[in-house]
Amino acid sequence: MRKHIVRLIEVVILLLAISTTTLGVEYIARIDNMELGRIQVEYTKNGWISVSEIQYGEKYTIETRTACGPNGFFQVYEATFKTNGELVAKILGVNKAGKTTITLYAYYDPKAPSVKTFTFTEPNIVLLDNNFIIPHFEMILRMPQPRFQILIPQALFNPSKTDKASGIAMLKRLSDRSYVLSYEGTEIKITTDEKGIVRMEYNNGIVVERVAEKKSETTHQPMNQNHQNMKNTPRSGK
Repeated sequence: MRKHIVRLIEVVILLLAISTTTLGVEYIARIDNMELGRIQVEYTKNGWISVSEIQYGEKYTIETRTACGPNGFFQVYEATFKTNGELVAKILGVNKAGKTTITLYAYYDPKAPSVKTFTFTEPNIVLLDNNFIIPHFEMILRMPQPRFQILIPQALFNPSKTDKASGIAMLKRLSDRSYVLSYEGTEIKITTDEKGIVRMEYNNGIVVERVAEKKSETTHQPMNQNHQNMKNTPRSGK
């Protein structure tokens, strides 16, 4: 447990180093006319903060904080999961020296969480999530290529899905502002503008749309500029 505490301290220090937010964006997730929830994204100089509030019978709140390295890939990732305001799980991810470590905390007992750690050695891993963490998808679109080595940290909680938590996702460009991302039977049509993702349509009927924007004194670096910065980024894939 001591090594997990040390890692937690290191992660907190790195996350605190993320600069003040530069742009807030709101999304809505729905099926037909039924709203599933809202997603708030705050972009920072070195990453982002994303909060998803989803209704699946109960209210689920998922907050993620990510710091990216100079090459644009994630360096530190933290996700907390709450049900009706109560902490139920946490994920800490660190990408260092070509190795990705994911530590899961399940709070069946609030005072003594169950802890599991997974290690991945595939290069240039891109994180995805099934809770509409929009910046994960924007990171992929900044490096438009046919194949990506992805990791879905939350899938590691379910032993029956562990083998599907890491793999190759495929990205197809339909036009300058439209893409299809596919992985293990899930297809997502993604529409963008100069500011980022506008709309995501899942093949299971879920739609995620940008609905509001909140500007502060500084401006968010546009996606096309980020793409220019990423031209020399090493490519992922097996």
